[in-house]
Amino acid sequence: MSGLSFSDNVKYEILKVRYTKESFLWFMAGLLASASEGDRLPERIRIYGKALGRLTNLMQEFGIDSSSGDGKVIFGKPPSDIEDMALRFMEGQIPSESELNGHTNSRAFLGGVCIGAGHISDPEKSYKVEIHLKCEGMAKVVFALLAYEGIDPGITVRGNTSCIRFKNGDYVSDFLGMTGADSARLTFENIRIEKELRKQITREVNCDDGNTRRQAEAGAERFELFEKLLASDKAKELPEELMAAAMASIENPGASIAELGNMMNPPISKSGMNNRLKKLMKIAEDL
Repeated sequence: MSGLSFSDNVKYEILKVRYTKESFLWFMAGLLASASEGDRLPERIRIYGKALGRLTNLMQEFGIDSSSGDGKVIFGKPPSDIEDMALRFMEGQIPSESELNGHTNSRAFLGGVCIGAGHISDPEKSYKVEIHLKCEGMAKVVFALLAYEGIDPGITVRGNTSCIRFKNGDYVSDFLGMTGADSARLTFENIRIEKELRKQITREVNCDDGNTRRQAEAGAERFELFEKLLASDKAKELPEELMAAAMASIENPGASIAELGNMMNPPISKSGMNNRLKKLMKIAEDL
């Protein structure tokens, strides 16, 4: 499926789902109602790539006359049961839970909606599903069935178009799975893992860089203070352990406090070395 956008790949996969007669009814009703404008069922569906031929074949498989050309699938009057259900959705009639047959029919319906009005962003760029609907009643039904499937979408209205969208990565992944785009879901999850890994590495590198910078700045400050101290008469009064700490710090300005502690004879802990350095800095600052 190379050469197709991520969204087109998703639609092609959805069209490969093996629908039962009942689930196909919900799929087609969702497709037609989502592609409708106002109160009219569409006579054609715009679709690209391999999905174009697959949709034509799928409709013919279930006895719906259709043809394709110029990026569109064109069909005549749909069977009355599909038309009646699509018109119900366009009027904003939300199906009952018993009609949904668990989640089978709601997911077939959402698969059809994705074909008719959906767009899934390339996960390399962003995590987002958008569904653009020109029928207010249909927007109400789609919103309700997404919520039924555990997805919490947002909705904005511009002119006569309602845009239902969700950007949460878990929601996008769930949507791909429930509509039957399993390979696209696997691709999505692999990309998401790689992006999270890159973010984690960047955070760790930035943290290491910050620690190194702070360590260098602290070492430079100690270097200046201890040189000033050792050049003063106060140096003669320093206990042997403080003199050793001062000399080690001056000679190893990039070393961490723990590393300086290991240079002592005998070695001391990080907290012990930190106490010696604090005493030396206090003496130097008081000069």
